[in-house]
Amino acid sequence: MATKEAFAGAKTGFTFLNAFVGAVAQEIGMERTLGIITKMSENFGTMRGKMIKQKAGAKEINAKTAWSLMKPVVDDIVLNFETVEESPSKVVIRSGRCAVYEAAQALGIDGKTVEAVCRAGGNRMDDVLVKQLNPNLSFRLRKFRSSADDFCDEEVVLGK
Repeated sequence: MATKEAFAGAKTGFTFLNAFVGAVAQEIGMERTLGIITKMSENFGTMRGKMIKQKAGAKEINAKTAWSLMKPVVDDIVLNFETVEESPSKVVIRSGRCAVYEAAQALGIDGKTVEAVCRAGGNRMDDVLVKQLNPNLSFRLRKFRSSADDFCDEEVVLGK
């Protein structure tokens, strides 16, 4: 789990990023902005996934192994996450306090926009990342939080 200091640092970084995204969206529109976020996230996910796979040296990576390799990334931005379900074919993660969400909230960004940015950004990056570990893996957002006190459910799934 993230320390309070790491969480605060991540929140500051995401506040800056969200302010930038808002300014870009005002200039070119949210649809184009989300397209750019998606492209950047796919590129970053590919790079990070390849680095993680090379460092791990594992040949067969299932959902449980992929989550264990991704967990350090989540540790930097989420306080109070828990693994709800864990097997070689599926891992479900429940995220509590999230630096991304709290940063957007501090800027007055509505929940629908935060969800759209998460799906285009971090969730897309995580999906591309796990596909570098094993092309049969996927990362999905099952439930997006409705408030800062709510939670997100995300999953790493092997197959389908």
